[in-house]
Amino acid sequence: MNVARLIRNFPLCLCWIVAGCAVAPADLVFTGGAVYTVDSDQPWAEAVAVRGGRIAYVGDDAGVQPLVGEGTRVMELDGRMLLPGFHDSHMHPMAAGTRFFRCQLKGLEWPDAVMAELKRCHDGLLEGEWLRGVGLPEELFGSGVLDRKLLDSVAPGRPALISNSSGFKAWVNSSALDLAGFNAESDDREDVVRYPDSRQPTGELLQPASGLMWRLAPLPSQDRLRESLKMASAMANGFGITSANEARVSRELLDAYIAADAAGEMTIRVQGSQWWDPLKDHSQVEDMVSNRQRAAGNRFKADAAKLFLDGDIQHGTAWLLSPYLHSGETGGWRIPPDRVRKGVARLDAEGFQVHIHAVGDAAIRLGLDSLENAAAVNPPSDRRHQIAHLAMIHPDDRGRFEQLGVAADFQPLWAKMDAQAREELLGMLGPERSRWYAAIRSIMDSGARVVAGSDWISESMNPLDAIQVAITRQPLDGSAPSFNQEQAVTLEQMLAAYTINGAWLARQEDLTGSIEVGKLADLVVLDRNLFGVPAAEISQVLVLLTLLEGVEVYRSPDSSKYSW
Repeated sequence: MNVARLIRNFPLCLCWIVAGCAVAPADLVFTGGAVYTVDSDQPWAEAVAVRGGRIAYVGDDAGVQPLVGEGTRVMELDGRMLLPGFHDSHMHPMAAGTRFFRCQLKGLEWPDAVMAELKRCHDGLLEGEWLRGVGLPEELFGSGVLDRKLLDSVAPGRPALISNSSGFKAWVNSSALDLAGFNAESDDREDVVRYPDSRQPTGELLQPASGLMWRLAPLPSQDRLRESLKMASAMANGFGITSANEARVSRELLDAYIAADAAGEMTIRVQGSQWWDPLKDHSQVEDMVSNRQRAAGNRFKADAAKLFLDGDIQHGTAWLLSPYLHSGETGGWRIPPDRVRKGVARLDAEGFQVHIHAVGDAAIRLGLDSLENAAAVNPPSDRRHQIAHLAMIHPDDRGRFEQLGVAADFQPLWAKMDAQAREELLGMLGPERSRWYAAIRSIMDSGARVVAGSDWISESMNPLDAIQVAITRQPLDGSAPSFNQEQAVTLEQMLAAYTINGAWLARQEDLTGSIEVGKLADLVVLDRNLFGVPAAEISQVLVLLTLLEGVEVYRSPDSSKYSW
């Protein structure tokens, strides 16, 4: 037993030495496991004991026996893996969870089955509600068949907003177009598809026009938002996720989170990133400070602030230092650079964790410059800022994350490029710049702290999917060769990104992120040891059990075969 381990287990060790010492039994004991602790002092163990929602022992099977009492529940893992609960550092559990209540179109045949389901959903709506749908087949966009008049026939006089699975593309009807001001006389925006003969909108929208339409659509009720969170959290727990960052929190979402937390409904810990609205003056920060104080609850806090600096590469709206090859444009910023610098400095001064959306290298550089400026003009503090997405980091900026102490938040599934996606990327960026797409390894090698997120709903929520892609740089089914293989990372690195690094970013590394005595028992059991599984099969590993503070929040049907 090394010194660090001896110190952690000191109370138990003392009881072994002192005659007659009674050890309080544990509530739960895991034995015979492949326990990966993510603790550098003691990376592996066989047994873990839980008492009162916290970890009471980490070590070998023999050492845990004094903690097994009459009421202790003992779970024999038989070599299965025990890990800290996963942290998803960038997702939208409540906001994206509302899609569970939309018209579900995925897998339906076009047009008959899709239109019939939209009609059925429409007939069940209340007065004032929009017709909302999700999961429209991707291949329909750009095909010319998504006509607003067809959607008008299903929802006459009522706004309708139907999207693909990611939500980045939308099909809307005439009522929705009128509300957004998209018509023949409006600006000739490239993100609003038009009839060639009349210049009238067809009803098909790309980013950022689709994003504007989402913002116009009314949010569900507070009760419905809380129900959305319950459903999304149940899905997250099924993937072993116990903590998350809600990457864009409006006032409505904030109120719903506070109510859900107060009611004891939350089965994941959520750090909310309050949206910094570029159209409002800097006095909004005072409201954000007040909201942060209101949200200082048990499993929800709102101590982060979200800024959107650009769009995405797929639609040519990510802001680049050099033009896209296909358009000759560089994309562009969403917030004037000087306003970004001033806003970041103000938020940093108020103690917010700044959470920046930046995809292109120009946006990333602006984010880094703004964070560097904030550190220069404000007093020293425990800064834990992050930049998320990071599709294209300029080589000159790779070392700045470590230098500034800024966390690099990647969405590893973005590296699962199939043949079509690779061809499109090469056509937009060329081979040299494409080499730096999703450069996770380069940032890790620079010494920067890397965290990981799903950006759910736009990608799979499952961390094991993302971990596999980060290691293989291939689609999950292996249907294409590795993309930028030199940017592949290791299993150890990705587990750290999804556990202890995510906990650090959420300012809870003293409570979660590793399996250590005294920390909260946020734990996940897998059906196999990841270190014994081929990299291309990691996504097939099953979560059997997820605990939050020692309480089961997910149990797989597959666990019924064990004596648990």
